[in-house]
Amino acid sequence: MNKARRAAAGAGVLIAVMGVQTSAPAVAAQASRPPALASGHPADGLYMSLGDLEDAMDGGNPDVRKMIDRSDIASVQVVVAWGALEEARGEYRWTRLDAALDYLVKRHKKLYVQVQDRFFSTTPAQAKLPAYVKDAGGVVATTDDHPGSDPHATGAMAAQWKGDVRTGFQSLLKAMADHFKGKLAGVNLPETSVQVPEDEQRRTGFTAEKYFQAERANMLRGKEFFSHAGGSTDFIQYANFWPMDKDEEARCEAGRGRCADETRMDEIVRLAAANQIGIGGPDILPNRPYPTQKSYQFIEKYKDRLPVVAMAVQEPTLTYEDPENPGHPYTRERFTDFARDALGASSIFWTVEADWLKEPAT
Repeated sequence: MNKARRAAAGAGVLIAVMGVQTSAPAVAAQASRPPALASGHPADGLYMSLGDLEDAMDGGNPDVRKMIDRSDIASVQVVVAWGALEEARGEYRWTRLDAALDYLVKRHKKLYVQVQDRFFSTTPAQAKLPAYVKDAGGVVATTDDHPGSDPHATGAMAAQWKGDVRTGFQSLLKAMADHFKGKLAGVNLPETSVQVPEDEQRRTGFTAEKYFQAERANMLRGKEFFSHAGGSTDFIQYANFWPMDKDEEARCEAGRGRCADETRMDEIVRLAAANQIGIGGPDILPNRPYPTQKSYQFIEKYKDRLPVVAMAVQEPTLTYEDPENPGHPYTRERFTDFARDALGASSIFWTVEADWLKEPAT
């Protein structure tokens, strides 16, 4: 998580893929809205790591197991690291996800998978990325300055702007699509927010635009793979904030034209709508100016053309003060109403720390 997320806690189209233009399908005037919204309420799901789901499956965490079995829980979104799915180049391991899918299907629950290529409170050496990515210099240190963290802590992520890293990641997505053949309810790429220190930028050739183009290419290729695999798996891009280079930040602060990060967000959500790719994000923060300006306004702009809007309420979000109720955190109703009314969300994935999950289902 970078400064952008910290700020959030405070206050027929032609598509270019890494320089190559390809045709995209025209957008229907009004995409059909997901069935979950027919009742006026987004479908509720749970958010957790794959390991936490496995603990619930084997009885090691009976409380979470009970949450999964609740009648008002439709799905589970698990976060799984790239390195947990591919240890050596091209050698993929699906056993754990196969078992998770079987467990949930038997309980009439859906499985969403977030493929994680970036990590908080860790080092590049510890990042759960394939060994071949690390050995080729494909991991970069990031600044991890989310609220409450050590100000000197760092995170790490795959350097997707390097072609060989991106090729490996896209191969993973294709292999996943080919293996599951539409049986997963959804697959999402993680949040776009990132902060790369200047020395790491120079070492790896990072620029904000290169990073944007790489994430854009992964989004479009991922959609292609899962569409061709058959079934009805939603492909979703979590898009919360985009980084800017120093000169872009200076122009933005000086008010010289539209900020580059807002231009990028507008483009990514528009392209998602054009290609029937879902959009989402890791935080629902009602009535906060920064995420509204940098993210939510664009989701709201295109929400009627997006096939899916999937938002999450993760652990830190539970502690944020509601601007409309000073001194108090957001309530479940505030999260849900904003996600539905402003963003058109069809699903909300809740941390198991949410208080309402500890009460009986209604």
